Amino acid sequence: MEYTSVAVVTDGQGKLATFADGVSAGVYRRENNAWRCCGTVPLRVEGARPSGPEPGEAGDGEHRGTALAFTETPAGLRDRLRGFVAALGDTRILVAVSISGIAYTVLDQRGFVLCEMDDFDPECLDALTETLNTPPDAPAVPDRPAPTGEPGVYVCDLVLMLREYPELSSKKILLPFLAESSFTELRVLCSHMPPWLPPELQRRGFICKEPSTGNGKLLLRIYPPAP
Repeated sequence: MEYTSVAVVTDGQGKLATFADGVSAGVYRRENNAWRCCGTVPLRVEGARPSGPEPGEAGDGEHRGTALAFTETPAGLRDRLRGFVAALGDTRILVAVSISGIAYTVLDQRGFVLCEMDDFDPECLDALTETLNTPPDAPAVPDRPAPTGEPGVYVCDLVLMLREYPELSSKKILLPFLAESSFTELRVLCSHMPPWLPPELQRRGFICKEPSTGNGKLLLRIYPPAP
């Protein structure tokens, strides 16, 4: 998905807060080349708060605990989080000083990107969303046999794979595929026939056609046993 909005948890003075101490979340969207807060979503429902001082508050009303501390049970907190998630709509990035406990678990399960910062500046949102919206580079060389455009046909360039992944061996690459995969043909490019491969193919009933050469590589064509 593409991330186009960010929710920022703040306290009663509009400063970045922990999720537990937050009063609301401002939803930022990019408008006219700048990030602007286009609305807020409350983190608690005042009407559900029991009478008397909030747990963690002193008798003078000074805050000593968390804004969600009045939630008496984990089930109640989960209900409030479900409402919070629904109110955020398609916003799936959440910024706070810290996010932990049940809140972290629920939001993580709902697919949120949870970002912890010591301070918040809207100018950081360009870099944040650009990073999240940029797909990771696919590895140039796969570390296992890859499907071709032909159904059931796979190809494996051992020369490139062993160069790209020196921690692997031909046996580590091919043996799991031969043991676990369903295929009609496996084409293996290699510099030489791995010595372990012919006896292993014979043991499993696979057929390997005579290798052909080209571009300094051998091409092995391996077929599973006939059903």
